[in-house]
Amino acid sequence: MFKKDISFKEFIMFLIPSIAVMAFMSTYAIVDGYFVSKYVSSDALAAVNLILPINSIIYAVGLMFAAGGGAFSSIKLGEGDSKAASKFFSNLLMVAVIFGLVVMVIALTFKGQLLAFLGVNGALYSYGSVYSIFAIVTFPFIITKMIFTGFLRAEGQPKVSLKMSILGGSINMVLDFIFIVVMKMGVAGAGLGTLLGIIISLIYAGRYFKSEKSVLKFKLAAIEWKLVINSMVNGSSEMVSELAIGFTSFVLNTLTIKHFGKDGVAAIAVILYVNFFVSMIYQGIAIGTSPLLSYHYGAKNYNALAKVRKYTSYTIGVTSLLLSMIVFFYNYSLVSIFFRSDNMAYSIAVNALSIVAFAYLLMGVNMYGSAMYTALSNGKISAVISFSKTFIIFAGASYIIPKIMGSEGIWFILPVVEVITALMVFYLTRERQLERYTGLKFYEETRDIAINDMNNVL
Repeated sequence: MFKKDISFKEFIMFLIPSIAVMAFMSTYAIVDGYFVSKYVSSDALAAVNLILPINSIIYAVGLMFAAGGGAFSSIKLGEGDSKAASKFFSNLLMVAVIFGLVVMVIALTFKGQLLAFLGVNGALYSYGSVYSIFAIVTFPFIITKMIFTGFLRAEGQPKVSLKMSILGGSINMVLDFIFIVVMKMGVAGAGLGTLLGIIISLIYAGRYFKSEKSVLKFKLAAIEWKLVINSMVNGSSEMVSELAIGFTSFVLNTLTIKHFGKDGVAAIAVILYVNFFVSMIYQGIAIGTSPLLSYHYGAKNYNALAKVRKYTSYTIGVTSLLLSMIVFFYNYSLVSIFFRSDNMAYSIAVNALSIVAFAYLLMGVNMYGSAMYTALSNGKISAVISFSKTFIIFAGASYIIPKIMGSEGIWFILPVVEVITALMVFYLTRERQLERYTGLKFYEETRDIAINDMNNVL
């Protein structure tokens, strides 16, 4: 459970497990990509990359339930009502599993049409067809893991969530090596390793929720749809943010096929892996701070709430600068993980990363701005930010920039999108706007509390 006050050191110690969890979750796709590119072929990597957007649907819905319901659950815990908090957990877990199973059956039934829509054809079809089966079968397990992760944070147990992710990620790495390198199973080995890693990590988390240590208790009962719908609305921005990853991947895949051919698809796979990893770091910061915001909002601990906001701004600023510099200055090293220097995809990816790196200066700000409104129970403003970024700003930039700049313009899309979105976020997260949309009126009297506390700790 949470304390009534929080220092900067305590904030960082709470945040680290959440960041690590999201980083390990991103390794499922990245580890598959590494072993496939090194021990199968660049065509196989391109095929796997084309399949990845379908997972975004499940991740998006799972994140919507976990973020939206988790925020309400944290608020109820802050109010001292663990029974109501458990209702959110039970209802959303049941709905999420049912959804995952239904979508899995539909996707398997229409797998051929799905592959055609994603552009998996020609030399890439055999790889994509096999990998897609495993990707689809993971649906109910992925969404369950998202629920477990979100509600572990909601009850103040990010370390348990971290252990779950480390276990799953480690097993995935070991099994990928065994299945792909030793047993020569190709992309089937990558898919099977991911599936088993997720299942085993779920068993670990499930045992925690059944133990006496867990504040949240699962109860099988009739689904309360009003509760579920409210959670979906509150978490809708997180769903849009996750769908954005799939939409972004699909659009960039389409553009690179048109301008660079299959070498471009292999190159964009590396760009998207890096982008996915960086975005998950920012996601870890955003959703890691959300339970703190929600709990103190519910408990009316306004001083602590102001501190969390200031701490997060400082953390995102430092992290953004570091990640951008790493990607910019070590682009060659990052690409060499996947390709030899004599591979055509290598030069394309290196050039692209040197430009895309600038997007990471503002990506964290934009993700946190959206997540903060969700944590404070205003999912509508959060959804406006996420929806505008993806389906207005990104869609418009993807259409206009390549027409003006040609093939090189593809790599400028992400930085331009983040800059425009940041202007909107900076406006919506001003103190006057926060007071307007959340009803909180405490920023004037607590403006300097967090800065002073941070200076004392440092």
